[in-house]
Amino acid sequence: MTKFGNGRRGRPVLTGALITMMLAGVGCSMMDADQPRRDLPASVPDVASGGEIAAARTAFETGNFGFSARYFQQALETDPGNMEACLGLAASYDWLYRFDLADQAYGACRKIDDKNFLYYNNVGFSQLLRGELGKASVNFSQADALSPGHPVVQTNLKIVRDASDG
Repeated sequence: MTKFGNGRRGRPVLTGALITMMLAGVGCSMMDADQPRRDLPASVPDVASGGEIAAARTAFETGNFGFSARYFQQALETDPGNMEACLGLAASYDWLYRFDLADQAYGACRKIDDKNFLYYNNVGFSQLLRGELGKASVNFSQADALSPGHPVVQTNLKIVRDASDG
């Protein structure tokens, strides 16, 4: 299920696809965080102007994170203030285990809208993938403060609690 909300500038912000894909892989991803980095493709097939976000979503939803990263990057080049593209780029990098690039993308997202609960949720999830449970908990708590009771944030907080207890 894909849900969309509005970003600060009225742009759609990808929530369901990013978060659902991230939640689906928690179990194995936390354990595989040390796996070798995956390469980004040198190029991707051309899409019609304005079609980069749709192509990125499709690539992300099918697990082709290298392509989704490239398409989200193209969308950001066209519109540097597009929070959906920025979060999508960061999440794509997370799933490629390119946390160095994910951190850069999350820095750009913070500049776009540092009051967006999805920003804190996704940063928290990135930290969860890295096994940084304390940092993840802080970011999920901030997401919860910005969007109290949001079910995805509540699930992520539970995952951190369960992982911390185990």
